[in-house]
Amino acid sequence: MAAFLLCLALLASGCGILSSGPKRSGKSYVINGQRYYILATSDGYKEKGLASWYGEPFHGRKTASGEVYNMYEFSAAHKTLPLQTWVEVKNLKTNQKMYLRINDRGPFIDGRIIDLSRAAAIELGVHRPGVVQVLVTAVPKDQARRLAAARQRKASRRAVSPVASLK
Repeated sequence: MAAFLLCLALLASGCGILSSGPKRSGKSYVINGQRYYILATSDGYKEKGLASWYGEPFHGRKTASGEVYNMYEFSAAHKTLPLQTWVEVKNLKTNQKMYLRINDRGPFIDGRIIDLSRAAAIELGVHRPGVVQVLVTAVPKDQARRLAAARQRKASRRAVSPVASLK
């Protein structure tokens, strides 16, 4: 009986010993009456599901991260991963994959797990069909830092290119 009560107490306290699934951060938000809980960490996150994309109506508007959404850049929206998480998104039909940074929230349509920017959707072959089965895997933090640094270097080179200075 004591062992049963101990197990019950651990379960009620939220102890990780008996809990399953990812831990929530305590932060949440509500969209269309549905509450979404932000994950405490992206460590080990992997999910298979439908990817869609978003473009024109959101272009130039602020994202959940505070950045301005640019449909011509590579980014993604996810309902519960921490903002700034890097993910590998793999199109399960074509095996194409790419790395994207989560900077927004969504998609808020049942059955969809990630929304891609228009540019990312074109690159991954999601643009024309509109919805594609994908595998989304969170990138480990050390790899994410390298990806972020590489993207920053690429952006810096574009900013100082001779063509950019002629405009």
